Amino acid sequence: MRKNFVYFFILFIPFLSFSQDKLQINNITIKGNKITKEEIILRELTFQKKDVLNKKILDKKIKESEENLTNLMLFNFSEISTEIEGLQATITIEIIERWYIWPYPIIELSERNFNVWWNEFQESSYSDFSRMNYGIFLVWENFRGKNELLKIKYRRGFKEHYLFNYEIPYFNTKKTIGINASAQLFRRKKSFFNTLNNKLVYYENNRDYTTKDFELELDVLYRKDTRQKHKLKLHYLQSNIADSIADLNPDYLKNEKKNGSYFKATYQFVNEQRDYVEYPLHGYYLHFELTKHFAGTSPVQHFEAMTKAEKHIEIQNRFFIGSSFMAKISSHRDQPYFAQKALGFDDYVRTYEYYVVDGQNFWLSKTAIKYELIGKTNFEIPYVKMSQFKKAHYSLYLSIFTDFGYVMDNQNFEENNLTNTLLFGRGISIDYITYYDKLLRIEYGINKLGEKGIFLHFTNPF
Repeated sequence: MRKNFVYFFILFIPFLSFSQDKLQINNITIKGNKITKEEIILRELTFQKKDVLNKKILDKKIKESEENLTNLMLFNFSEISTEIEGLQATITIEIIERWYIWPYPIIELSERNFNVWWNEFQESSYSDFSRMNYGIFLVWENFRGKNELLKIKYRRGFKEHYLFNYEIPYFNTKKTIGINASAQLFRRKKSFFNTLNNKLVYYENNRDYTTKDFELELDVLYRKDTRQKHKLKLHYLQSNIADSIADLNPDYLKNEKKNGSYFKATYQFVNEQRDYVEYPLHGYYLHFELTKHFAGTSPVQHFEAMTKAEKHIEIQNRFFIGSSFMAKISSHRDQPYFAQKALGFDDYVRTYEYYVVDGQNFWLSKTAIKYELIGKTNFEIPYVKMSQFKKAHYSLYLSIFTDFGYVMDNQNFEENNLTNTLLFGRGISIDYITYYDKLLRIEYGINKLGEKGIFLHFTNPF
């Protein structure tokens, strides 16, 4: 009998110790949300009231929840703290909200990036200001305090753009289904119609518009948990072009007309595990999408598959490495010019900013080793009383990068020598990050052509 009691005691003690390590969340308090509804914040938490969790698991969930709140892009600062009494835990979430209504005056460069514009500006002896846009852009973030997004743009100048966009993150009781709708019109008096020698070729008519593009898009978003998203996108594009563009490039629309159109349906899956989407240092990201095009007045009817993966780790104290790989493949080799896009626009090999590399398929690999010169430093701006602007932060990183890319083109490869060949660039970068997700990258690099240069960017390089 005594022997059985000893066995029971040995087995029971670890169980008792394990049980006492668990905490019940008895309350969640949110502070600082003057505009944001509590349901928006609670939706990002990986725990909820009455949960019973091991202390280590709770700490992990708190860290994940802080990252989720950061990636909402609604708060300048967000912090989650825990107060423990016995086996009860009280969670306090403190946030500092951003300013959400931005009526931007538009005075911007109408080029693919700053470096291209500056090169053209230099060639004109610093006198050509024609590639400028002006107008007003209303961006209302966190509309109605429900993380809804409203955009209205009225832009004139080199590239006219009129936009209405409304995004609702969810509208059902389970907070899993959202919707995004947009309509936009582009009008240009100077439009590119072809790619020769890896540069865009333009046609200009000062009296009339050379291209008019009208787009409609409707997205349905499904988000069951905080990190994974599914999206179904329905898109329609109609393009009207000048007679001269149809004559100069019959493959622009491939229909012997002055207007072309097509529809496309896209399924998209995203698994977001990065700590900060604007400048990640830890975590990973997975993106996959499959698109089917349907012919309208242009013969655009191919399939496309696109995938992207990122990984960011801290390899040593203050040293980080980030790497990404993306690829796109298409089912048809013969596509209208206005329906295909490879490298040189949204995606590019660094140090090839001056070039456009067109094709139907491509892959792109980016790697950077970063050293933290100045970690995230908080400070208060003197004489500023508004809480949305008073408290700020900044950080500074030194980066060494190497990019590789390859574009497969079956249509105009004889006129563009950067297609169907390996592209690579390398260099160093100084990255400055501050609040409101503002980022400045100053890069110095060299490419396979032996060209060297300094490049400015304002977005995440991955």
